[in-house]
Amino acid sequence: MRKPNKTEMQALVRELRAIAPKRPLTYGESLQVGRIQAARLRRWANAVEPDINLIWLVKQRLIPVNFVASHKLGEESGLTTDQVSGRLEMFVNEGEPPVRQRFSLLHEWKHALDFDDAPILHAKLGRGNAKVQAGQIEAICNDFAAHVLMPTALVKREWFTWQELSVVANIFNVSVEAIATRLEKLGILGEPKPAPRFYFRRSLLPDVQQDDFALAA
Repeated sequence: MRKPNKTEMQALVRELRAIAPKRPLTYGESLQVGRIQAARLRRWANAVEPDINLIWLVKQRLIPVNFVASHKLGEESGLTTDQVSGRLEMFVNEGEPPVRQRFSLLHEWKHALDFDDAPILHAKLGRGNAKVQAGQIEAICNDFAAHVLMPTALVKREWFTWQELSVVANIFNVSVEAIATRLEKLGILGEPKPAPRFYFRRSLLPDVQQDDFALAA
């Protein structure tokens, strides 16, 4: 995919941010918003094959991506902040495997999408417990990254075709751990899990099409 220009990136960011209502969201609402954003992003990128090409995200300059040494991130996988240069930037650990970098890149992209409205969107998370809130925010970003890299319909199709973790991980260009976790969350591997429930009306999400919900499942 070609490098998008600044105008195209600004339009994409506006579109994805507009999916989230500008009010405090519950954890379940936050997950659903992220999944709709993930589906919309894949559609924007025309990602019809399992392995989504992320070169456009690396090359865009609206919210720059910097690959830096592990020690600069305190051995973490990534960071999104405006405290380094005065503008919002994403930092990814250059020492980690490429498949991990892909996940981290999308994780940080979700932080970037939420950045301006984070104090509002995340106000309900954790119920006053800052540690729980931080953990839920990280889980929301992980869930977004997982849905961009491994959308439900394609994961099911490839898994039931191959039923081999290493093969399916290679098809999606993710780690074996990532695809195994995704399959577990879908209830395909491990103990079956109850389907998540989202206690809010879909009409409360602005500018969301019905096929977005189908893709975000």
